[in-house]
Amino acid sequence: MNSLNHIISHIDSYSRQELREFFAEHDEETSSKVARAKAISEWRKKTIYCPRCGTKLVEDTEFTAMKCPNCGELLFPRIDPCIIVLVRKGDKILLARHTQRNQDIYACLAGYVEAGETIENAVRREIFEETGIKVKNIQYRGSQSWPFPRQLMLAFYADYESGEIKVQEEEIEEAKWFDINDLPATPAPGSIAYKLIHGEI
Repeated sequence: MNSLNHIISHIDSYSRQELREFFAEHDEETSSKVARAKAISEWRKKTIYCPRCGTKLVEDTEFTAMKCPNCGELLFPRIDPCIIVLVRKGDKILLARHTQRNQDIYACLAGYVEAGETIENAVRREIFEETGIKVKNIQYRGSQSWPFPRQLMLAFYADYESGEIKVQEEEIEEAKWFDINDLPATPAPGSIAYKLIHGEI
């Protein structure tokens, strides 16, 4: 109660901040905690009824899960694995403007891992589907929780193998090779895309 009273008494000193801005301004440990809070909060809002019997769920007392009091079904937070890849060709890197973005920036290629698919195959498939480029020498570089709403981004470098750029128009507005010393506007610090593009991982 004291903590709640403290928050209420200082409410005018708080301000709203976009999560992407928060990631850019805070360290990985703090950002990870906030990402977890956001992901679980959104999951709880949408996980209300048991998919097996339709009973309203309750919070489990042991796990981070929702439990059905009728049939005992346990539902854990959903995580969607995604790959994000920086393709390299000598001193150039492949970046793209995505049709779904409302920002005029160039970013790495990315996509969801499909059921039954290995991570490496997801990298090859997404790059080829979106740009017509084949890649080799796939190297895992790190990961980041990205709760928009529940992605786990798995980051890779890959080398150009063959092909000419032919974009998947419903996904990609434009894709180009850029000199690493002459880059366009890219994602902000705090994102794993930024770290890939600027060689921080």
